[in-house]
Amino acid sequence: MRVIHVWDAYAPSLFDQVHPYLLNRPKHASLLLAAHLIENQSTVLPHTHYLDSRPVNEDILPPLWVRARRRLRREFAELVRRVARSSAATSIWSTAPLTLSLFNRFCLAHAREFHGDVVHAHFGTTGVMALPFIRATGLPAVVTFYGVDGSASLRIQRWRENFGEMFARMSRVIVLCDAVRDRLLAIGCPHDKLVVWNLPAGIEHYPYQPRSTAGGPVRFLVAARFVEKKGHKYLVDALDRVVRAGIDARLTMIGYGPFRPAIEADVQRRGLAARVTVIDTELASSFSDTYREALASHDLFVLPSTTGVNGDDEGGPALTMVCAQAAGLPAISTPFAGAERSMVDGVTGWLCRQDDAASLADRMQWAATHREVWNTVGKAGSDHVRAHFSLDGQMAKLLGIYRAVIDEAHG
Repeated sequence: MRVIHVWDAYAPSLFDQVHPYLLNRPKHASLLLAAHLIENQSTVLPHTHYLDSRPVNEDILPPLWVRARRRLRREFAELVRRVARSSAATSIWSTAPLTLSLFNRFCLAHAREFHGDVVHAHFGTTGVMALPFIRATGLPAVVTFYGVDGSASLRIQRWRENFGEMFARMSRVIVLCDAVRDRLLAIGCPHDKLVVWNLPAGIEHYPYQPRSTAGGPVRFLVAARFVEKKGHKYLVDALDRVVRAGIDARLTMIGYGPFRPAIEADVQRRGLAARVTVIDTELASSFSDTYREALASHDLFVLPSTTGVNGDDEGGPALTMVCAQAAGLPAISTPFAGAERSMVDGVTGWLCRQDDAASLADRMQWAATHREVWNTVGKAGSDHVRAHFSLDGQMAKLLGIYRAVIDEAHG
């Protein structure tokens, strides 16, 4: 089986385990095509091609270039619906924005040499961008929705229209939780094309380890981007409440993103600086090593995810929480879209109310004062995610999806 993966922005080793998995299987071949490669010091694997590369932090680019890139992306959103409606490749490319045209030509040139069997577009927005290429190949295609494309993008009329036209061309639409499946059904995605699938979380890199229930500070951990939907502000508030209740608690926050300065300022304002450690990973290729070390030295994982003002939410299970559960940390989280894939309240962790620091503090305080349940809950969580998020298990399901759409195309 020969699979062509298409991405808009691709960060090696972080966002896609499918390509390297297939490269290591002699019966399969994999080609990855990206408009932009995000430079994060990771090794770029063979058969990975991209139009351009850019640093992890766009802020270091000249402001004019940043504005130009953002303007081009707005053009994509505005014009791609008209582009996608055409079935003739020449007319598509003559009317598309320059970068979109180059991207589709670039993909088609590599695809002709590769002779693929199926195209897999990663993110619904990428699937729309790549429609001219997919139509030109005539190959069966699947698309995976990951997060913002299955939440915030659905609030924008033009994207709902774009997705509707994309659904007609795709053989399967893969989502990561029931909530996104229902959202796509509501905008017209055919029920028989939708598949709920668990993205492999890399749990094989995080061995189970019983937690020490001896005395000492209770060590909470969160690993999440510093963006609105991760709910850091509620976590800092909740930690403050837990400490004021007399519990000796510590918090480590691992991640990167624009909200970091505001969160650190809030930590300082509350007098919590001695209790809070921030580790900025900035999409580092060494994240798994950093995270594995942190998991080994902490007791409880916390993730108070919410919905951003623009509608952005998790749109699927939080993979850092899945990996923490694999390592044996009991988890505390909100019931975000996708949490149910790894969180069974009272069994693999505990749920708190969304956007409610008091509710989160109650769960943190209860867990902190009931050390005797840590290993029971931690082991249950580890067993659960190992049964549902293993690389081999989930790749077998994905390969089954590929085979089904290939067989249908040839049927």
